[in-house]
Amino acid sequence: MTNVQTYFNKFHETIRRSYEDGSPLRQKRDLLLDDLREGLQRYFQTADVGTPKFDMFNQGSYEMGTGIQPLPREDYDIDVGLIFHLSKDDYLPAQVKKWVYEALDTGNRKVKCKRSCIRVQYHRKGEEFYHVDLAIYAENTSNWDNQIYLAKGFLGSSRKNQIWEPADPQGLIETFRGKFQGRAGNQEQFRRIIRYLKRWKDFKFRARGHARPTGIAMTACALNWFRTDAKNDCDDLTALKNLTQAIIYQFDPSADRINVKLPVLPYNDLFRKMGSKQMEVFKSRLEALRDSLKQVELTPDASTSCHLLQDVFGTDFPTP
Repeated sequence: MTNVQTYFNKFHETIRRSYEDGSPLRQKRDLLLDDLREGLQRYFQTADVGTPKFDMFNQGSYEMGTGIQPLPREDYDIDVGLIFHLSKDDYLPAQVKKWVYEALDTGNRKVKCKRSCIRVQYHRKGEEFYHVDLAIYAENTSNWDNQIYLAKGFLGSSRKNQIWEPADPQGLIETFRGKFQGRAGNQEQFRRIIRYLKRWKDFKFRARGHARPTGIAMTACALNWFRTDAKNDCDDLTALKNLTQAIIYQFDPSADRINVKLPVLPYNDLFRKMGSKQMEVFKSRLEALRDSLKQVELTPDASTSCHLLQDVFGTDFPTP
């Protein structure tokens, strides 16, 4: 077996996406939020109530530090949470989402109401460049427990098809950060392994529909089953192979499905949208990933190993 860690390190630097202070994506996010505040003021200037206020926070891979560069013809994403200072008991979810939609639906940007967020899509040279997903939250009437609720539903949804769903996005970030608290090397390897899994699923599955596992689903798998040697956090090949095998072990043999819940409210199954055939393909590709990683372990030269890994991750994986 040849040591391929140097090539994994180069690959990680290639696919890693950072949101450092002053980065263009952070600047674009801040400009969008300024536009939202101004848009809400215009929207409510003739209303009998004041303009609703909100606090923002980063969520998803944006805040966990597990973002990756998109593949060609795919776009960057930024996940932002907006907590409006109002009671969920006073407004329907679609009503609050409409405020945000109307406030931002100006100029050349494309705004779309999805069930769980408002998406603002930007284009460059006629192609999708990046999008911002704005998750809309409200507080409880008493708010004694600081519980927040996610607005779910489309703008035209009937009352029964829109809900305020209990959520804990900041608790998810705390759970993620606590995985290897105080062990910086293990935490960094944990992030690297998640990025490799994300690039693998992006490379191996189509972007449209529910055949491609979500990033949060793969992150939750890592949260549950990633293990690392406290004395050796620089063997990404073995760590990724072991995690892949651990995920495969979680499939229920009677149903041939895997059930992975979000570790915080609302504790939903993150693979629930995948049909039986999609789940079958997912498992078979996990098995192929594991077998490829095992083959790399048995390969004596770096060139052959790296070409095997290109079959797994694409040509962004370097070769000698």
